[in-house]
Amino acid sequence: MMDHRWFCAATAGILLLAFQPIPGSAQPPHPYDLADLKALEQAFVDLAEKVRPSIVAVRTYRTRNAGKDTLVKVPFSQGSGFVIDAGGYVATNRHVIEGADSIMVILENGLRYDATVVKYDERSDLAVIKVDAADLTPVRFGDVANVKVNQWAFACGNPFGLANEDGRASVTYGVVSALGRQMTDRLPSNDQVHYYGNLIETSAAINPGSSGGPLFNLDGEVIGVVTAIESASGVNEGRGFAIPIEKNTRGILETLRAGKEVRYGFLGVTVDDVEPPESRQVVDTSRFRGAKITRIDPPNSPAGAAGLRANDIVIEFDGIPVEGKDQLVRLVGFTPVGREVTVTYLRRQVKHKATVTIADRNQSLGASRPTE
Repeated sequence: MMDHRWFCAATAGILLLAFQPIPGSAQPPHPYDLADLKALEQAFVDLAEKVRPSIVAVRTYRTRNAGKDTLVKVPFSQGSGFVIDAGGYVATNRHVIEGADSIMVILENGLRYDATVVKYDERSDLAVIKVDAADLTPVRFGDVANVKVNQWAFACGNPFGLANEDGRASVTYGVVSALGRQMTDRLPSNDQVHYYGNLIETSAAINPGSSGGPLFNLDGEVIGVVTAIESASGVNEGRGFAIPIEKNTRGILETLRAGKEVRYGFLGVTVDDVEPPESRQVVDTSRFRGAKITRIDPPNSPAGAAGLRANDIVIEFDGIPVEGKDQLVRLVGFTPVGREVTVTYLRRQVKHKATVTIADRNQSLGASRPTE
């Protein structure tokens, strides 16, 4: 009979030999201890303390006639915002202030200010409002180009109006669950005027009232503007979405802060993604799927004038390969009005090029309200 104690010892010896590090090889990761967790915890605490002075609660009201020539203010909606300029400029979502007769901003120190609308942009759902305050603490912007899936993410704001009284924002954390989410066609009552594409999905808790607040990274940089949740119950279920901060978003906010209208490029087409069987024929690498034109609207749009037709597949716009319809929407929208660009497309699997002069979206939109 085999000596059991010897067998165990021999097995342990084999395992010991098996786990001896080979000279020059990578060492196994060191297990985390309590000190590491406390350091991470302190990083979270420091982040909250650093960013909270830049976060505001937004409360809106409507004016109602109470009889006998008496007008009263009735609470209408609540949301969040963040300081983008020390002189009192605050960014928020357009839908937070939509339909309001008056707006109040509550700062982190509890001070309340009446706010005026500087400018809003319906398509991006962004707005800038202003309060008569000075020496505020503006946020620092990051860039979605540097954001990776599963990085820490922190949503800050006014969920359920909890900061309406004292201005103290809630700070929740989670991760960046995904990048490039497309919600334009999934949000209710969207008439294609609004654009909710290229969104950041996050597991950080987002609830009604969180809209307009910032999404931070661990460095305290704003990487997104909290905008929507997908939920069957109407409250957080782990799927929140934020407008990504990048060059174009910063440009929109700066334009709004200056009180100017945001101008978007217009091609005059309705587009859709290319179905997988067809996408294999789009380009040699099969990496870029392209965007199929389903309609030219109006017929004399820039696309129509350049000879593009329904069923053409746009594979390149201004030298940039097109991955799908959402990317084409962004490329066209952020192209300066009046610029000439080259559009490469497939028609019956034959590659063609066309020169298109980009028009102004707001001026070109008709009753049909095309996608691009």
